[in-house]
Amino acid sequence: MADTALVLGGGGLTAYAWQVGALAGLAEAGVDISGADVLVGTSAGSLLAVELAAGAVPADLYAEQVARKRAMMKVNFTLAMTVKYLWAALGSRDPDTVVMRLGKLALNVRGVSEAEVLDAIRPQLPVREWPERPVRLIAVDVLTGEPTGFGADSGVELARATAASCALPPLFPPITIGTGRWMDGGVRSTANADLAHDCRRVVVLAPIPKGPGAGPSASDQVAALAAGGTRAALLTPDRPARRAFGRNPLDASRIPDAAHAGHRQATAHAEQIRTIWQG
Repeated sequence: MADTALVLGGGGLTAYAWQVGALAGLAEAGVDISGADVLVGTSAGSLLAVELAAGAVPADLYAEQVARKRAMMKVNFTLAMTVKYLWAALGSRDPDTVVMRLGKLALNVRGVSEAEVLDAIRPQLPVREWPERPVRLIAVDVLTGEPTGFGADSGVELARATAASCALPPLFPPITIGTGRWMDGGVRSTANADLAHDCRRVVVLAPIPKGPGAGPSASDQVAALAAGGTRAALLTPDRPARRAFGRNPLDASRIPDAAHAGHRQATAHAEQIRTIWQG
């Protein structure tokens, strides 16, 4: 069993920036959780997990986000895509059925190839090979609805595993890995905190506390971890942070404000997280 895990949720450009700000704020307060034994990432959180595992420093990432010095991946999640996603996500009260509905949506994506998704992801990664530090990049098999955390021991190319974790339907098609077709882990849960159940102490950053529909909330998953004996803490955006995000999580102009919001919140919650992390 690993000692500490940092769980990084999905939610687009503003989610990434908010989490970077939170990590930088915590580190400034003397609670550097970026050095967790295990890094669990979903969608945008998977990109951040890889960066941290490769040695990125939260303060440097924060400065980069505030100054908009990094060219982030440009995507356009249209209104029509949003309607399709919500139709699938809200079409059942059963979480497993919702995942399967979203899997069908993923399989029907046209006009974008897997190769194009990989070409978009590779420039976002700081390394080509898996870092030495353990990471779990969460994706869901569209054919079975089962989640997995891809890591160095999976035998999968790092870029392909990251692409799978970021392959949100109907924006991107599922990514082929082995005999499976894999989509964004966020279709199951925006954080997938329950997949860190084998760690003793867990801090979860969940920019989107709960996705639309019947899927579990990050708070429910953290409560379940605590009930199982794990020391767990959850940080989600407060009202000012949600205002900083705006309505479009892919709006790059919102990145600095989202990063500032994460930094501010982390400073306010540093002692709570210190209690969990340092025990």
